Amino acid sequence: MAEIVNIVASMRLAEDIDVSAVADEMGIDYSQEQFPGMVYRVESPKVCLLLFRSGKAVATGATSVEDVDEAFRQLKADLVEHDFEIWEDDKCFSNIHNIVMTTDLSHKVEGKIDLANLMLHLPFEKTEYEPEQFPGLIYRLDNPKVVFLIFSSGRCVITGSSDFKDSYEAEEVLRDELVSFFHQ
Repeated sequence: MAEIVNIVASMRLAEDIDVSAVADEMGIDYSQEQFPGMVYRVESPKVCLLLFRSGKAVATGATSVEDVDEAFRQLKADLVEHDFEIWEDDKCFSNIHNIVMTTDLSHKVEGKIDLANLMLHLPFEKTEYEPEQFPGLIYRLDNPKVVFLIFSSGRCVITGSSDFKDSYEAEEVLRDELVSFFHQ
């Protein structure tokens, strides 16, 4: 079964926000010249938030929707506590942009996967495999729309979807593809 290892989500907190003032007030290192977003780290759950001048915050590193919601709640509470104006909760809503999952299909295969042969089995126009550049085979699926990174060990990364159902469905599609590949 696939395991969620990262969720990327965003939330708009205000029309705009003075990120330099937030960093100064909260004692957070922020160098706009290096990166336009201020890094706000939440310890529990362990989530990293990037706060931008546009009033938008981006969460990364969460492994559940509850973690995303809690991280945004903590940032909003901290901003309010430091007298920064943010929108009421009914105007703030989060959007999931990317779900990253890993799965281990090694039990479906005997030994290592020959990625060069697998590439010939999969639709050619949807695969990339250049082992001198990257050790995994890249396989793009249209429905559901995801990208797989398949490694010879049987470990796979599934990314590119913003829908949990699609991500889990994609894992099943890949399992079926590999079963048909090994039983041809």
